[in-house]
Amino acid sequence: MYLYNLTLQQATGIVSAINGNFSGGKIQEIVVARGKILSLLRPDELGKLHTLHSVEIFGCIRSLAQFRLTGAQKDYIVVGSDSVRIVILEYNKEKNVFDKVHQETFGKSGCRRILPGQYLAIGPKGRAVMIGACEKQKLVYVLNRDTAARLTISSPLEAHKSHQDSTGVAAGEAQKHLTFYELDLGLNHVSRKWSEQVDNGANMLVTVPGGGDGPSGVLVCAENFVIYKNQGHPDIRTVIPRRADLPEERGVLIMSAATHKQKSMFFFLLQTEYGDIFKVTLEHGNDGVTELKIKYFDTIPVTASMCVLKTGFLFAASEFGNHALYQFQAIGDDPDVESSSSTLMETEEGFQPVFFQPRGLKNLVRIDQAESLMPIMDMKIANLFEEETPQIYSLCGRGPRSSLRILRPGLAISEMAVSQLPGVPSAVWTVKKNVNDAFDAYIVVSFANATLVLSIGETVEEVSDSGFLDTTPSLAISLIGDDSLMQVQPNGIRHIREDGRINEWRTPGKRTIVKVGSNGLQVVIALSGGELIYFEVDMTGQLMEVEKHEMSGDVSCLDIAPVPEGRQRSRFLAVGSYDNTIRILSLDPDDCMQALSVQSVSSPPESLLFLEVKASIGGEDGADHPANLFLNAGLQNGVLFRTVVDMITGQLSDSRSRFLGLRAPKLFSVKVRGRPAMLCLSSRPWLGYIHQGHFLLTPLSYEALEFAASFSSDQCAEGVVAVSGDTLRVFTIEQSDKGSYTAEEREAARKECFEAAGMGENGNCTMNQMENGGDDEDKEDPLSDEQYGYPKAESSKWVSCIRVLDPRTATTTCLLELQDNEAAFSVSVCVLFLEDGRSLELLHKTQVEGVPLALCQFQGRLLAAIGSVLRLYDLGKKRLLRKCENKLFPNTIVSIQTYRDRIYVGASKRRDENQLYIFADDVVPRWLTASYHIDFDTMAGADKFGNVYFVRLPQDVSDEIEEDPTGGKIKWEQGRLNGAPDKVEEIVQFHVGDLVTSLQKASLIPGGGECVLYGTVMGSLGALLPFTSRDDVDFFSHLEMHMRQEHPPLCGRDHMAYRSAYFPVKDVIDGDLCEQFPALPLDLQRKIADELDRTPGEILKKLEEVRNKII
Repeated sequence: MYLYNLTLQQATGIVSAINGNFSGGKIQEIVVARGKILSLLRPDELGKLHTLHSVEIFGCIRSLAQFRLTGAQKDYIVVGSDSVRIVILEYNKEKNVFDKVHQETFGKSGCRRILPGQYLAIGPKGRAVMIGACEKQKLVYVLNRDTAARLTISSPLEAHKSHQDSTGVAAGEAQKHLTFYELDLGLNHVSRKWSEQVDNGANMLVTVPGGGDGPSGVLVCAENFVIYKNQGHPDIRTVIPRRADLPEERGVLIMSAATHKQKSMFFFLLQTEYGDIFKVTLEHGNDGVTELKIKYFDTIPVTASMCVLKTGFLFAASEFGNHALYQFQAIGDDPDVESSSSTLMETEEGFQPVFFQPRGLKNLVRIDQAESLMPIMDMKIANLFEEETPQIYSLCGRGPRSSLRILRPGLAISEMAVSQLPGVPSAVWTVKKNVNDAFDAYIVVSFANATLVLSIGETVEEVSDSGFLDTTPSLAISLIGDDSLMQVQPNGIRHIREDGRINEWRTPGKRTIVKVGSNGLQVVIALSGGELIYFEVDMTGQLMEVEKHEMSGDVSCLDIAPVPEGRQRSRFLAVGSYDNTIRILSLDPDDCMQALSVQSVSSPPESLLFLEVKASIGGEDGADHPANLFLNAGLQNGVLFRTVVDMITGQLSDSRSRFLGLRAPKLFSVKVRGRPAMLCLSSRPWLGYIHQGHFLLTPLSYEALEFAASFSSDQCAEGVVAVSGDTLRVFTIEQSDKGSYTAEEREAARKECFEAAGMGENGNCTMNQMENGGDDEDKEDPLSDEQYGYPKAESSKWVSCIRVLDPRTATTTCLLELQDNEAAFSVSVCVLFLEDGRSLELLHKTQVEGVPLALCQFQGRLLAAIGSVLRLYDLGKKRLLRKCENKLFPNTIVSIQTYRDRIYVGASKRRDENQLYIFADDVVPRWLTASYHIDFDTMAGADKFGNVYFVRLPQDVSDEIEEDPTGGKIKWEQGRLNGAPDKVEEIVQFHVGDLVTSLQKASLIPGGGECVLYGTVMGSLGALLPFTSRDDVDFFSHLEMHMRQEHPPLCGRDHMAYRSAYFPVKDVIDGDLCEQFPALPLDLQRKIADELDRTPGEILKKLEEVRNKII
């Protein structure tokens, strides 16, 4: 079995974040590390976060830092990763990629305690960088520039300090030290200047600006204290204020810090483990620091990293749940709870604490947020909404930020307006008054017997002086020439000049216009019976009839290609006929209406659209690709057919088709991020757009639409206006990143004594609001749990509940609160006593000797895993009755699945005559985090080190067991290797690089093949698709091999070594690496394609096909 691994949703959690000017100029950007992904974010002036670039580095990012050489205009990024190479990256804004400037190796690869990469420190003027390990090793690199102003890096200088004691005694008695190192640039030597003991609870250092900006030194953040230290300076200590309701035994630790420095002042923001932010300021003069003040600032959810941007924003990369961008309303100058080193009082019990009460946001206001699924605790795939495709139900977050999210493949939609119309419309268009206008002037809606014209201004209102004929339905409305409007209705063409003059062209005899195609300078109409009439706009702006042409039968659809830049007309007209053909006709004066090529299709075409892609070298979408003209056709059988039109001869090549839905797709041209894109409306809407040089087709998370047009006004620059039933809708498409999933949140299980104080997490309208959540920080309850956390209980006390949810209405149908400090660890549906299946009632409790970590129904009885014992229970009147058990498991059992008479428990077992026998187990002991039963002999599993593997029972063993119904043979067989008599074979092995928390087998598209989906702690979703043909396996394994050689990972990790981090990778092809092919330079694409005896186009087609099988 060969599998293709593809990430469907990139990791959304953030491990660390840094900010700076990475593209040069004054623009502030944020670089975030999401485990194995490096992303560049930029907030715009309105405070909306945009992802400019995201790249998988096939390694683990351990640390990030940024530096700027003196006098330079932009910042560089230093990455410490598990490749054990220090890598310096520069963002190239022309090509929208990270360029590797330097890569220096200093050891063997992996994340180990003595390998540098865990910590980074940058010299204050960007002249040196120190990279440190958890223990022993520290290396210093000197940064400089050569004569051509390029960055140079020296060989490493060592600053090691050896601590070795294999007995572990020293570790128990260890004392933390703070050490200052100095780099002498003249001698090119690092020396330890000074070292002194610090509090053993110290967990973070914050640099204090030095030189002309401040007193230099560091802030040491320890449990309950912040201490200022510098060489030759007395310690200045102050206590961290604590919440009044915090139990005494709980300390306060600082989790993240950010520094804001201006010419005249600087301050620090420190956040505690409870989410409270404190502003720290230093009073300093010529004789050093005199006072250290800590003032309560605001409370936001706990962050992994905070970045203060010079533009007045605070980016908070949350530890769990959605990340947020806040704007500063003030910088905390108003009086508030403050603790100072000058008022620190020591009593017999220790230093006197300072108390404060959390309040609503005063200095910050949240203006945007970025979705985060981290961590996905569990995931189930089911079609509870009875839609075309199943939904993914995931439990995300933890504690007060936990949520149940419903994920659907597709792009998020922001709905701007919905309004009722007086009838059911058949079509809608938007039109500008002049070709140079930025915004549309009219929305025109056509009904069965009338046309409604709406003017777009401050408000949208009906007008009657537009010149359009409103007593007839319309077939097309468009801007023609530079400043004239055209209305095509069944009996003729109405041409409205800028000065209000109206020219009419009427149809001959009793024939009516059935189809129309236009592009601003050319118009072609099809009359009933199949006659085509071609018009052009002449120099004076008049519409002139040029040519007539009889087709063999009625025309089903028309489209004219866009006019190329610098030309007067486009050469290509596409005509779809009911005889299942599409013809390309010429519009050149020399061979007007001559057929250039014919394409037969599987069903009559319903809609045609030309999509022009301009040539790009690097640029915004980070890929090189030539100019192309695509012809898209929506066929009556629900298939979208796409082919490339040769821009000179008009010949068709490289055809692809994809089933979109049960309705014939209607195609419309829209703009996304300033580039042409295609909206396909079938039984659900789809968006076709170019991303990094290849065409992507992604569903939109929205209901079915009948007709659409692009829409642009001063409130909404890039929107879509559409009709659905008898409503008119205006919406924008949120982002077009690869493989995005949109989430709807449902109320999650919370601490029930506070009955869910709302999420306040609603970012856009594809996310259903909670039953009792608000859009902004809950106005009625200023202290929402989501923001402030729960009150902290004493240790070993908790609250737990079991909730039954109806996902359609987001209502809780049943809530069982567990009393007396109980917690639910595992749940299984056996036989429920329900009223219409919506609520639970307690029958009885059975006391057992350990925590049952797994439960499963098995042949009308209950299997329970209690520690390392597997036990079978039957239902009694007052308690569960033991039937049989097996105590031969070496470790704690964490999962049970059953199929027929086999039980799969991270190892396989068999039950017979009330006895459980282990007949096969795995050779490698693993720390299992997820497992899934694939078929009778196969299991999939994931371990806590980020590996996914499949094991299969050998066929001869399986047959032998099936032939022995009593299990007599197994009973007396000797175990091998301290385990079962037989071993399972490992057939698939792959290192995902992220802890997998759930596995499930499902098909995500109608008629698609089944694949195994996995969710991870970092909030990513991936799929493993089995290959069906040997040819595909050969093709993709060769493509992967060439990509490994020609395009090694960005941060220096060897791709093969990364995917084999714990066990050699086996029979899995990495689709994430193969999908980087379109981002390669064109000459490299051709080189790889020649090696594979293919063209680059064929490789892209293969990549698209395999992606379409999954999603």
